[in-house]
Amino acid sequence: MSLHKYIAAFAIVTFSMTGLHAQPQDIPSLCAKSQQSQQIRLGKAAVATPEEDYYDVHYLKFNLSLTDSSMYVKGNVTTYATVSAATMSVYAFELDTTQIIDSAKYNNQLISVQTAGPVRTINLPSTLNQGNSFNVQIFYHGYPLPAAPGFFSAMTQATTGTGVKMLYTVSDPYVARSWWPTKQSITDKIDSVDMWVTVPTGQKIGSNGLLKSVTTPAPGYQLFKWQTRYAIDYYLISIAVAPYFDYSYYMHFDASPDSMLVQNYFYDSATFMPAYKANFDSVGLMINYLSSLFGRYPFDHEKYGHCYTTLPGGMEHQTMTTIGVTNTELICHELGHQWFGDHVTYNNWHEVWLSEGFATYCEQLYRGHFWGPAAGLAYRTSQYNNVMSTPGGRVYIDDTTSVLSLFDSRLVYKKAAAVIHMLRFLAPSDNVFWNVLQTYQQQYAFGNASTDDLKAIAESAYGQNLDTFFNQWIYGEGYIKYDVRWAQDGNMVVVKVTQTTSKPSSVPLFSTPLEIQLHSASGDTTFRVYNNQPVTYYFFDHADSVTGITMDPNNWILDKVLTNVHDQNLLSVAETKTQHFKAYPNPTKDDWSIDQLPANTDLVLTDAGGKLLWSGNSGSGHVIIPGRQLPAGLYTLRLFGNRHKTEALQLIHW
Repeated sequence: MSLHKYIAAFAIVTFSMTGLHAQPQDIPSLCAKSQQSQQIRLGKAAVATPEEDYYDVHYLKFNLSLTDSSMYVKGNVTTYATVSAATMSVYAFELDTTQIIDSAKYNNQLISVQTAGPVRTINLPSTLNQGNSFNVQIFYHGYPLPAAPGFFSAMTQATTGTGVKMLYTVSDPYVARSWWPTKQSITDKIDSVDMWVTVPTGQKIGSNGLLKSVTTPAPGYQLFKWQTRYAIDYYLISIAVAPYFDYSYYMHFDASPDSMLVQNYFYDSATFMPAYKANFDSVGLMINYLSSLFGRYPFDHEKYGHCYTTLPGGMEHQTMTTIGVTNTELICHELGHQWFGDHVTYNNWHEVWLSEGFATYCEQLYRGHFWGPAAGLAYRTSQYNNVMSTPGGRVYIDDTTSVLSLFDSRLVYKKAAAVIHMLRFLAPSDNVFWNVLQTYQQQYAFGNASTDDLKAIAESAYGQNLDTFFNQWIYGEGYIKYDVRWAQDGNMVVVKVTQTTSKPSSVPLFSTPLEIQLHSASGDTTFRVYNNQPVTYYFFDHADSVTGITMDPNNWILDKVLTNVHDQNLLSVAETKTQHFKAYPNPTKDDWSIDQLPANTDLVLTDAGGKLLWSGNSGSGHVIIPGRQLPAGLYTLRLFGNRHKTEALQLIHW
């Protein structure tokens, strides 16, 4: 049995060949949104016309008639809003032309609507000023646009192989306007929604928030009244209609007397429940676990649950996911979206990785926590291999008009999840990483955030600049490739690491922490180093005979090891011969000690920009390099003496 030890780069010397370089009831009060939300609204949105950004939506009331056997929509939607521009004389919204507007009311008075494709406009009777409140009610009917192939089809009517009929919506990313009059802006969250839907008796409708009542407006029909009082984005508003049965239970939060409703709408109970009941019964455990990492489930005063459909996957509709695949990884993925994507939404569609990347990372977290570390590692390895199946591609989306680009499984999901795991690896400790994510959730609660917002929180917590990390992994392309050679001479193990990249035209060199694991008969020892040079020699003090080495054994970073060769000839290389001194601990939060220096060697410590921080002399061969007052970062120690050339060490301060 192997003994696994983890040593954080103790006694490591790194030598570089190349140098270092909201209250509403039936009619809600229209309170202003927070100052933060108003500021975030200035970000780029997906609206079809600039006039949509002249107002701020607060409340929506839907009153629709639907059935599980048709995509025909009939009803009305009322929008309550306030003017956010200096003045507003035109009210603009989006509704596809397949939907016919029967009439419209502005502040309860009939008014005409003009149409220019999916953009609908109303010329207001008088100009409104900033802060003025108003409401518009649109009465309409029709069929949504024909279902697009694939996932994002706005509204789907389906019949299962057992004859169950259903109707459900997926408005992500730009197709809410296919079935309701909307403002498609992710930065204008709607404070609250009432969803009233009349369906034939025997059918149920699932939607966001809480089911407040079910009434009988006419023989043969039932009216379901759903209500959410949490801020919600337009694309997360959903409905699902089918002859559902309600499978609900209450989960309890750890270390708290609080409980919360978990409400699921399923069909085909005879076959569904025996096969999949256990998977959905585990949702309470998942909620508890993710709450321990990110903070309490953000919609805990309402519910979490699922509407089961024929959807080939899952869609994270706020508080009630629409799902068609029952594996627990997908269930946890969609649950993770309730924090990342729903509670805190990306600021613009270029940065959808802030939603899909974190949700995908939740799959890894689920596997590792509930199935064990080995299962988590295997799952991550599979995802990393998929990412590295193609050399290029970046996480940041250039073309937001392309749904295929927005939801690229390899890049926006899996590579983004890898970036998050690498950001965790870069953290001074795991606790600091989880605190970053909790701070992100708290600071941008029910609003929007950008990559730079996450970066700023991480930089503050980590105490270091993260420009390089985000530039190479979010905005750059590719991954790391390593060629490795190693040798041992007594207690000294030398490892030569040559780094290339899969897309050198984008990122010619990655800077990253790196684990190197030495294997021996008595067990494995893992060292943590820093790699940011094309060729780097690492020196380890290791008494046991090394039988092999593994690069990045825990698969923290996106890297491929092309060669890994035991080469005793490495000991004859001049750069290897000169490196018998040791710097430790490295990284450190304190000072560095260096032993076995040549006598009377002059030493100079500089920061990454070349600024002189300290100078001294080795004396008889041992010296303390002061570091405890330095901020986290990478430093250079240069040695000047009677040797054949100037040498440099990389020193890391956490």
